[in-house]
Formats: sequence, structure tokens, C-alpha cells
Amino acid sequence: MRILIFILFISFTLFAANSDIQASYAVAVFHENGTGENIQHKKITDQDYNGICFSKIVVFGEIRNKKIEVKIGNALGYFESSIPIYNKQKIYIAEELTFKHYNVSKGYFEVKIDDKIYDTKVFVK
Repeated sequence: MRILIFILFISFTLFAANSDIQASYAVAVFHENGTGENIQHKKITDQDYNGICFSKIVVFGEIRNKKIEVKIGNALGYFESSIPIYNKQKIYIAEELTFKHYNVSKGYFEVKIDDKIYDTKVFVK
């Protein structure tokens, strides 16, 4: 009986640890032709991204059944693709998501998950 309780406790703990979002960061912005820049340690982009552009974010934690909203100014991002990220022990730790934005002018890059803001420090020209 103690073993069963111990196994249930461990299972619940592991599930609970993976069920929440730990962090999410804006990683890159790039043009349709693939040129762009890494924006991880910037406050303002070097290039202008007017019209159509793409963005990448990284989300640490489980993203199933989560409402992910990525905006550049007023331009909402539409989900394009996803790549899982694993650590050295081959354990899933994060997801890299790519979004396509239409009619981008200028504004802050904003990452929201379930209406909670995770990143909004980069200003996109």
C-alpha cells in the first residue's frame, strides 16, 4: 500500500511540474526571405519589419490546451510551426513556435499565454 501511495505521489508531482508554463521568451524576428535577427538581448530591433514578417518564441513547460497570443504592435501572429526542444537526457523541456504576422508596422513584441504576459521588452521597428 505504501508503494502505491509513493508511486501516485511521484506521478502527481511530475505531472504537476510539467502542467504549467515556467517561462516564455521572444527569440527572433525575420522577413519572408529568411533574413532577420535574434532579439533575445535587445530593446529595439536593428531592421524595420513592415508588412509581413515571422517571429519565433520559446515556451518552457507544457503548451497543450493553452491560448498562445503573439503580437507585434497590433499585428496578431498566426501559428505556423512548432519544434520540440529536449535536454541532454532527451527529456522534453520546451517548444519553439513560429508565427506569421501580417500588416506589421511598429510596436512592442508581446507574448501572452492564457492572458498572462510573459515577454514584452523588445520594440520592433
